[in-house]
Amino acid sequence: MRDAEPSGGEDVDVVVIGGSFAGLQAALTLGRACRRVVVLDDGRPRNARASHVHNFLGHHDPAPAVLQEAARTHVGDYDVSLESDRVARVEPAATDRLTVTSQDGRTWQTRALLLATGLDDELPDVPGVSDLWGEDVVACPHCHGWEVRDEPLAQLGFRGMPARGVERALLLSRWSQDVVLLTDGDELDTTHHARLRAAGVTVDTRRVRRLVHEDGRLQTVEFAEGTALPRRAVFVVTRQHQQTDLARLLGCDHVEDGPAACAVVTDAKGRTSVRGVWAAGTTTQPALLAIGAAGHASTVAVALNNDLLEQDLQAATSAADRVRP
Repeated sequence: MRDAEPSGGEDVDVVVIGGSFAGLQAALTLGRACRRVVVLDDGRPRNARASHVHNFLGHHDPAPAVLQEAARTHVGDYDVSLESDRVARVEPAATDRLTVTSQDGRTWQTRALLLATGLDDELPDVPGVSDLWGEDVVACPHCHGWEVRDEPLAQLGFRGMPARGVERALLLSRWSQDVVLLTDGDELDTTHHARLRAAGVTVDTRRVRRLVHEDGRLQTVEFAEGTALPRRAVFVVTRQHQQTDLARLLGCDHVEDGPAACAVVTDAKGRTSVRGVWAAGTTTQPALLAIGAAGHASTVAVALNNDLLEQDLQAATSAADRVRP
């Protein structure tokens, strides 16, 4: 049973922002450490359009919503409150507290804030890509490659980022011997062509007009001049963005360039550059798979709990010193 709320809002150990796999795993780990935790989530998980979660040990390809609901039920066994809401603002409340206010006006006084807000994927600007996203158009071979192994596949690049398309096509060649890299008009250098030939990847630099689909299934890739390429699935390069600007508003450092651009910078334990603010999952490591995001969040939660314990011990020691004759 919770204590009555103080006038400044409910007093908790940690507020977790984001209630997908990373946020819920962090809440579970902290709850099992006897911490009082609030999870704020707006119900917009990155994988909402995916039909299944693959490559997650112990779970045989469940729908994302099914796996998430099981996780929400699990954390309900502990002192964890799940709130369907968004953060309106975060403000310092005292030397060791932050005040978190939700959009509906509720407040919490917390010792730490853990960001697990995750990413959004910006898709290539090709008609049909968005229609099939999460089904026959996907991004990660480690997540979805096994289901279309040995099938004719395409890797669609993101215009202006040719090196990323090459990198992903080389990876995809592990799952199929029939991979075509569609650069959508971008040209490649001789080194890229040599590496792709060595991997058995065909390169097509023509502009892509659209992905043709019927009854929700991919049929062909249609090029600007009207010819078509039958494919079973298309893997795409995406450009990633933080789902919210909360970390920037708080003043957290970010990676500005390279494959991890937009990631929140943390130390090895998960601390951001802002005191009392931590980050976990794809918020700070964009390349993590779903199970990796959960595992990383558990590790960060362990470090956060240890940090809170050390604060408690230091406070107790200082109090004892003050009363010692």
